[in-house]
Amino acid sequence: MEFNYDQIKEKLKGYDLQTKIQLIALAQSLYDRKNLDHQQDQELDQMEADYKKRVEPLIEASNQIISGQRVVKEEEVEDLKEYLNAQEQPILDNKEPIENYWSKVLLNSKTLKTEVIGDKDEPLLKAITNIKGFENKEQHKLGLVFQFKANDYFPEEELKVEFLLDDKQGEPLKVESTKINWKEGKNISVKIVKKKNKQKKKVKEVEQKTLFQLFKNLDVKDWEKLEEEKKEEQQQKMDMCYDICRLIYDEILPYSLEYYLDVHVEDEDYEGDDVDDDESDDDEELTKEEAIKRMKERRGFKK
Repeated sequence: MEFNYDQIKEKLKGYDLQTKIQLIALAQSLYDRKNLDHQQDQELDQMEADYKKRVEPLIEASNQIISGQRVVKEEEVEDLKEYLNAQEQPILDNKEPIENYWSKVLLNSKTLKTEVIGDKDEPLLKAITNIKGFENKEQHKLGLVFQFKANDYFPEEELKVEFLLDDKQGEPLKVESTKINWKEGKNISVKIVKKKNKQKKKVKEVEQKTLFQLFKNLDVKDWEKLEEEKKEEQQQKMDMCYDICRLIYDEILPYSLEYYLDVHVEDEDYEGDDVDDDESDDDEELTKEEAIKRMKERRGFKK
């Protein structure tokens, strides 16, 4: 909690007595308000920590079922009969992964489908066996881990992307990713363009639309000496990668079944529209009750 008592005290000395008394009362009110703000922040942090602790077993159980690491338990399908056709008999010994689960999830995201995923992505998306997200607010880190079965595109079984964020604004400062060792002729992230002129042929790599543009290595410190145009270009790449990561972490992973079934209504904040800072909800001051309500609405609870 920031409260510059000495500076306020010095400023108040310059006012007439009556105004000074009134301002001192306002200063006390301000102090009490900031104290309440601090308490609310602590309560919200504790709420979020409690939520993450309780949701972790659900995430692990979901990942195990999707990847076929264990059979479904009877208590998880108590109302199974409501979903069965007359001729179907329940068998709970299946340990096969759900075929093409993550490719279907990602392709059913309107934002990813229209703005991120390329025409050549689908065969590689079908090789994804699991996607995990992680966030460490103390270290200001956010990231994703994609796991793959053997495929014709690269030998890596796991691709990781991790962002280091500014501790005040939460803006990305650095992104580190697993290097993809593309097999010959299988790099879908670039296109080789050959240009001819009178003297010689020029070969240029042009970046292509693909989810795998997410796996970059960028650092704002490396841009300090660049021209403004080049600096802006690097910033756009960083922002694009971070927005993809944030969308997958915040929206797609928690509600992957809704995306798989194509019943999820995507948050308009992720539709690619520019949001005016003056109209952003980030600066709203919320009561504890309002914050709880918003957290529930964010997670799909309409009541």
